[in-house]
Amino acid sequence: MKTFSFIGSDKNAGKTTAFNFVCQEMTKAGDQHPVCVTSIGINGEDTDTYEGRPKPKIRITRGSYFVTAGEHLKHRTGRYETLLIFDGLVKPYILGRSLSDFEMVLEGPNTGMELLALKDRLRHSGVVNRLLIDGSIDRQFLARPAISDGFYFALLISNRDAQIQKAHDLLFSLSLPTYDGTDARTMERILQENRKDETRSLLLDENREIVYLGHAIPSLDTALREICLKQREKPLTLYLNGALTRTLHGFLSPFRHMRIILDNFSLYQNISVKKTHGKRFMPALSLRHSVRVEKIFLKIENGSRLTSLIMPERVSTHNLFREYPDEIGI
Repeated sequence: MKTFSFIGSDKNAGKTTAFNFVCQEMTKAGDQHPVCVTSIGINGEDTDTYEGRPKPKIRITRGSYFVTAGEHLKHRTGRYETLLIFDGLVKPYILGRSLSDFEMVLEGPNTGMELLALKDRLRHSGVVNRLLIDGSIDRQFLARPAISDGFYFALLISNRDAQIQKAHDLLFSLSLPTYDGTDARTMERILQENRKDETRSLLLDENREIVYLGHAIPSLDTALREICLKQREKPLTLYLNGALTRTLHGFLSPFRHMRIILDNFSLYQNISVKKTHGKRFMPALSLRHSVRVEKIFLKIENGSRLTSLIMPERVSTHNLFREYPDEIGI
């Protein structure tokens, strides 16, 4: 079973519109490739934060499959059939097949462990072979290869500084290389042997000996900072399974002999691509896991331009609202 997640650079980036569009395109293949849709937590908001207009809902077409919490199906009696109930999770989730077209609230598992358990049940059911997850940029575990085989991005292009920064950071994170080299296998072996689910940082010296293993949020981990300062003139490799925030980025910028490996691209957050507080980012930055970007969908606000943004190479980019207005109902 292939799993694809949807991430938006901002709350109003058009993620739900992209989700509906891709789902519609995939279901055109018919029953040979059944598609199931779900969400991380409760999907979306009712109202556009900036424009105050109602936001699009997830559209369920007749014959399609979905997973959601049972409480959202109370008023859908007769419009779907229950195929499977996922018990043993935080709340009962239902795998259903729609008997008519309707809009609905999707609510799926809210943690990586629950999502993996749900995926395992779906895989063994043999009902569907593609799963679409309505996700968000703040759910970092979606980037793990065990969860997602690929991603679709909804990118908001705006003249507002905060949104421009988010777009820059997202595009930059997509261009980060996967760590490699002669010591890549050694590094991976160390991570396999020492990394646990709760591991947030792991610091190695030049001999690949562990000098620090942390479970605290990296940006708040004072012990990590202290050991980095003590070892600052030595070659170091820092693995992060927590967000590389602006604060942490500013602290690590002067470490010229450090190599940073992020577990996945979503950990690179709100950081100026070129400079932070006037300092260039010195440590070499790479990813442990690279995830295939299926497509980038653009939502361009009036008066905004693309000139300052560099799109990743070999990634298909579409202005969904301009190129396919009839298909998405605008």
